[in-house]
Amino acid sequence: MTDADADEIRDVLLEHSDHQAVRNVFGAHTDRGSATLADYVETMRTTEGAVALVASEGAGEIYARWDGRGGRFEHITIWPPWTIGGYEHTDSGGLVAFLEEKDEVRPTLHDYTPFADQQVLSGLSHRLWP
Repeated sequence: MTDADADEIRDVLLEHSDHQAVRNVFGAHTDRGSATLADYVETMRTTEGAVALVASEGAGEIYARWDGRGGRFEHITIWPPWTIGGYEHTDSGGLVAFLEEKDEVRPTLHDYTPFADQQVLSGLSHRLWP
């Protein structure tokens, strides 16, 4: 997967800039401020899942999203070549604690994550690693 274009993320953040966490993430995204990990997680919910997060864990990538239908945060770890290292759902505090141990946490758009195409995730179900 690739990260979203910086301008695409900027536009989504501007659409939801009435929320403090989103303004903090926007400031960090434009190098004019800072945001906490909790701000990034809250931004996923505030943007109704349009913004997701991606982080690194060694060679693997972790994707996190807000699932509004399920009312929960979800994250999945993908290890090359396309092995699912884990899939979990949690609350915001649990996701913040999980991501605090990861590298390079950054925003991306939901459309740039494996969650965007449920067929991809279904196709990988046989590659689930314990």
